[in-house]
Amino acid sequence: MDSAQPRLLSQWMAPLVASIFIVLAVIVLWGEIYYSLFGVTASGEVIAFHAARARSMSIDAEVEVVLPEAAPFRWEVNDAFGTQHWEQGGQVPLLCARIHADHMSCVVDSLLDRYLFPLIALAIGAGVVLWTLRRRRAVSGAGIVDAQGP
Repeated sequence: MDSAQPRLLSQWMAPLVASIFIVLAVIVLWGEIYYSLFGVTASGEVIAFHAARARSMSIDAEVEVVLPEAAPFRWEVNDAFGTQHWEQGGQVPLLCARIHADHMSCVVDSLLDRYLFPLIALAIGAGVVLWTLRRRRAVSGAGIVDAQGP
């Protein structure tokens, strides 16, 4: 009886965590799709930049964004794979959209940076859920066959 409790917990833990991966990935993907559909291409002048962590390709930078219908503003962007050429005073391509009512938000205009991580999280989550469902069907199917046996 004591072993049933951990088994029940472990039986639902993987799909629960996978579902969280799926929900978060869908939220991030929706944000990136929103930038793609409603975003305005802009160029940002690099004010300052630094590596996000030691031995990492990821770059965090502060850029000054100039949009036609807005006053210039500073924004912090992240280049997860270091795909842009970062130099102080240089220009980087951005996508800016009005996510919030009171200000514009900008991201680096790179499909790899914007879509890779959410798609990986979505694939992992969906894979774990499908694997768990397949495994449950196999176990329940084996139980039915055993119950109907001689």
